[in-house]
Amino acid sequence: MKSSRSLVPTSIPTPLSVGRPATQPQSSRFTACHAKRLKKRSQTATRGSDGDNGQEADVITVLRDGSDAWRLDDVAERISRGEVGIVPTDTYPALVCDVENKVAIQLLYELKRASPKKSMSILVRNMSDISTYTLGFPPSRMPGQPDFYKIARKILPGPYTMILPASKNLPKQIIDFDAGKSKKRSTVGVRLVDNVVCQQLLQRLERPLLCSSAILPELRQDDGRVSSIPDIGTLSDFYGSRLGFIVNVDEDDTYIDMASSSSLNEPSTVLDLTQSHEIEVVRYGKGPVDWLSS
Repeated sequence: MKSSRSLVPTSIPTPLSVGRPATQPQSSRFTACHAKRLKKRSQTATRGSDGDNGQEADVITVLRDGSDAWRLDDVAERISRGEVGIVPTDTYPALVCDVENKVAIQLLYELKRASPKKSMSILVRNMSDISTYTLGFPPSRMPGQPDFYKIARKILPGPYTMILPASKNLPKQIIDFDAGKSKKRSTVGVRLVDNVVCQQLLQRLERPLLCSSAILPELRQDDGRVSSIPDIGTLSDFYGSRLGFIVNVDEDDTYIDMASSSSLNEPSTVLDLTQSHEIEVVRYGKGPVDWLSS
């Protein structure tokens, strides 16, 4: 039987790009509204780096529908230069960096305060990226086995993290920063998110982004969810001056930060697709799984 991986298309429909205006203003520092939020610091938050110089992350505000997505051009350039920032997704906001920049990857791990052995996911632009950085979806070899590719086409883009076998194209992840050792990963979590702003940013990049949720540890509950999403001022305080930027969203010219939506207060649903005979739900989250029994 022909592998379903070969059927993966080169792209999926993405939001239409909007033309760049003749004059493009550069991203600015916090507005008065942003500065006011910065005064409301989390009492438990700590700086993202020792010897913090007090410089704040730049906030780039984009309309929720992506109609002014040209503002993300500067963000894409920052990522290509090795900056680490925060972007919106269809679940928690995410710390992101260039998946092939080892210096940026190390910084992301340090800002996340994560063990170097912790696996992180990638934000992909389309199904073609999934084919490039993974071995694809396991084919159905026997009657009754799930067709993973059909399932993926049905639920993506969406609030799911799919664990798939990693391909040789996935860059090595640093395992021991001090010794400079690295190790290939056998699996990788893949996210194709249903968020216009995030997708518009990804379309401006040459490759996927390494990502991890931008959540304060003290807000995480026993079930893996969080009690609240921190606002941009709290995020900037917590991660400190080494955080380069925060992409925020507006709607109808009214300031709305990432903490305002209760729909974002859920993690992605994590599905393990590394076994050809079944789908394992590793974590229940925002993405429904009722289709598993249908």
